[in-house]
Amino acid sequence: MEMLVNMDHWRRLCPSTDLFHPNFFILVLFCVVRPAADAFKTPSPIDVVIDQSRLNWNSTASDVTFTAEFHDFESDWTPIKTCIETRFTSCDLSSEESDRCIRRRVAAWRNGVESEPVEACSRDGHACSPNFTLTAAPESLTVNLKRNHNLHEEHADNLKYWIYFWKKGAQLENHRVTLSSELIDGLEVGETYCVMVQFALHWKAYGPPSCMQCETIPSSSGSKRAQIIVICSIVLTIVFVVVFAYVRLFKSKKIKEILRPPYTIPTTFREPLPGRNCPFVAVSLSEEHYDVVSGLTPNQPRGV
Repeated sequence: MEMLVNMDHWRRLCPSTDLFHPNFFILVLFCVVRPAADAFKTPSPIDVVIDQSRLNWNSTASDVTFTAEFHDFESDWTPIKTCIETRFTSCDLSSEESDRCIRRRVAAWRNGVESEPVEACSRDGHACSPNFTLTAAPESLTVNLKRNHNLHEEHADNLKYWIYFWKKGAQLENHRVTLSSELIDGLEVGETYCVMVQFALHWKAYGPPSCMQCETIPSSSGSKRAQIIVICSIVLTIVFVVVFAYVRLFKSKKIKEILRPPYTIPTTFREPLPGRNCPFVAVSLSEEHYDVVSGLTPNQPRGV
């Protein structure tokens, strides 16, 4: 009797320990069913990349088939007829229309269970994908967008950029809409952040996104050192230019006097010879030998 009273008292204090409590069955069901569901889950394709005429991907499973789908600006996702339940890891798109900006994705199938579809990205500059580069700085990352794209001429400012960014290893959560290069600040130093960019036309995704690029945010010490080096280089260049201009404009005569050798020409070399009005001119002796004529005697007298 005393034991039953103690058990009732313990159940009132800790109801979750009661084997017949509803929460206990829910917890057991969750722990048993979830691993079983994960065991039947089909792994998604990886490295899904598109170029101008081919769709390529990889997979971590060997017992799956793949189905590729396309999506243009006005329709929903539709299977590509030549790439339905295929075991290949590529799809030829040469027969598809190439003059439209079409998005494509790939899903894996195993035992009738579909994986999460993965949208293809462009790595080599697709005609409908943005071109961008990343510049990392302390606590910030700059997405440099290149606007020399044919789609800008056709759609002007109706064509925008969707910039997706996330910390490496985390899920894609943040995105921004912009018309030009974007500065993302407030990032953690030492962490790696990844960026993916896609066109948006009238606030709808347009064309395949560019494949992600990742950069590590540097510390401020390295940046300060680089800034000091740049500032010192600029200051030294300015000082050199100022000194050179000063010497060239105001001190060139003084420098010539300093560089003149310590020799002077005697004044006698500049004075004319006595009885002559012309200055002394050095004449070199002729190499020809001759006799000096002292007088001339005519053969016949004059007037004869």
